[in-house]
Amino acid sequence: MSGIQYLAYSWAFVITQTGFVCSEIHFLKQYEGESVVLPCEIEQRYPAPLGVSLKRSWLVEEEVLFKYTKEDFTVKNSADKSRISVRGDPSLHSVNITICQLNASDTDRYYCEFVVENLSSADDRIRGKMEFFLLVGAGCFDLVPTGAQFGGSSYSFLVYALSSAVVFLLLLFTGFVVISKCKGSQSMKSHEADVYEEMGRATPPSQTQAPAHQREITEASQQSKLHLGNPYEFQEVLSSTS
Repeated sequence: MSGIQYLAYSWAFVITQTGFVCSEIHFLKQYEGESVVLPCEIEQRYPAPLGVSLKRSWLVEEEVLFKYTKEDFTVKNSADKSRISVRGDPSLHSVNITICQLNASDTDRYYCEFVVENLSSADDRIRGKMEFFLLVGAGCFDLVPTGAQFGGSSYSFLVYALSSAVVFLLLLFTGFVVISKCKGSQSMKSHEADVYEEMGRATPPSQTQAPAHQREITEASQQSKLHLGNPYEFQEVLSSTS
């Protein structure tokens, strides 16, 4: 798994698990071919459990194994039988599950469920105190020390730090989008204002030609009044023509 793939898994994990910061989730980082131990435990106040199961979620939703008290465990995939072992018994409220020969496909979130008898209804299924996020990689995979485990306050600090970085990047992206839209809107408004201003400056041809036409009509009217206003002048014009 490359460094970029590791970062992608880490970001996806933070985003997916942010709502579970208060629970006891442990981050486990291992190389391919190594092994990991998942301790499963519930409080002693419950009756002795009848069995326990190991489940995985997020990337794959399935039950990895189930073990009844005083019996051997069973696995969903027969190929995993040779690389999984269980120490302890569910009736003791705790077991240790070891997975050997890890590979990249084992990367996922894991948790245990204890089956506790309930005489009045269906048996209760109680989650163990801890949940695990197992990250298995190879090659350029040294961003986190091998075998690193984060839990409790250390894990919370890691999640808060990475979550803050995610929120910061989202805010930057949102701000960039908003600023781009505002600039586009202002540019459009400025263009519309320029168009309206040019339209206001431009005078329709009818308005520029109207005064000249009116002046011609006025001059003609004045000349008519001049010729027709004095009857004697009109008679002199007639006599001279005759």
